[in-house]
Amino acid sequence: MSDRDQSLTHQSQEAALPGRLIDGARDFIAAARAERTREAYRKAWQGFTAWCDAHGRQSLPASAETIAAWMTDLAHASRSPATINSYLAAVAVAHRTAGHALDRKNPLIADTLKGIARASAKPQRQARPIIGADLQGIIRDMQPALTADARDAALLALGWAAALRRSELIGLDWQQLGTGTGFLQLDERGIVVTLVQSKTSQADAVTIVVPCPDMPAACAAISTWAARAKLKPGQPVFRSIDKGSRIAAERLTDRSVSRIIKARVQAYAEAAGKSKAEANALAERFSGHSLRAGYATAAGAADVPSYRIQQHTRHKTAEMVARYVRESDKWIKSGLKGVGF
Repeated sequence: MSDRDQSLTHQSQEAALPGRLIDGARDFIAAARAERTREAYRKAWQGFTAWCDAHGRQSLPASAETIAAWMTDLAHASRSPATINSYLAAVAVAHRTAGHALDRKNPLIADTLKGIARASAKPQRQARPIIGADLQGIIRDMQPALTADARDAALLALGWAAALRRSELIGLDWQQLGTGTGFLQLDERGIVVTLVQSKTSQADAVTIVVPCPDMPAACAAISTWAARAKLKPGQPVFRSIDKGSRIAAERLTDRSVSRIIKARVQAYAEAAGKSKAEANALAERFSGHSLRAGYATAAGAADVPSYRIQQHTRHKTAEMVARYVRESDKWIKSGLKGVGF
């Protein structure tokens, strides 16, 4: 009897697994990815299967030719290379989960994706970082007695000091985990942010420390906002505020972070003498990423070692940190320094 026949015989003699273990394994497989990622993958897979149905192609398992044609159709529909790559990841996961191999390195797939990227190449739009001096000015112009100002000062200062992503900021609860993805604690030493789930860590909790002596503005702003909002353990930290200055129970959305940043930058620019149109144009160059980028740029300009910046920002690779350092160096360590006129 061949090894293969013996293996098949062994498999046929195995006892059936209890349903609770099979269901439990499925639950753990689902929990391996964040809920937002699972939802994005589900929608991408639905789109792929609908495309296959419309074109008379088999979706599972799909041939490399089918996937290449599907990606080409997406590119013709003006989907970005990054979006197409994320859709492809969803299709690959669906195949793997169903027990089918999908080789993304297959030349037909890989070269099609590479060609789409080359054909779509254009200057990458990067969010303008909020540097420390500007953040100080923005917060200084706010009035802590105003509810929206108190919230926004806390959000901006903490987002910058802890180098937080938008989703991480809005997912914070007060003192202990509630319905969010992390929580924030404040004592006389400083701020401790615990991220139970984050973009770069789905399995292990991550903590970020903001010592008060190093960032007193963040500690003061958080303390003021917590008192004004009367935050209770487990409640969302950053919440909506209506026109009557009433604080809602619901947490902000990630889009709200970008809107707050743009609005505060515009107000700061107008206060500095720019026209409304000039201030608006300037504000549009900022986004929800500007706080995180601002910290990394400021740390690079201050010659903070790259490994410490990476530890604080929690970037997976040193390359992203190096990019921020290079950008800051262009201004403070210019090749023209000492030779220009």
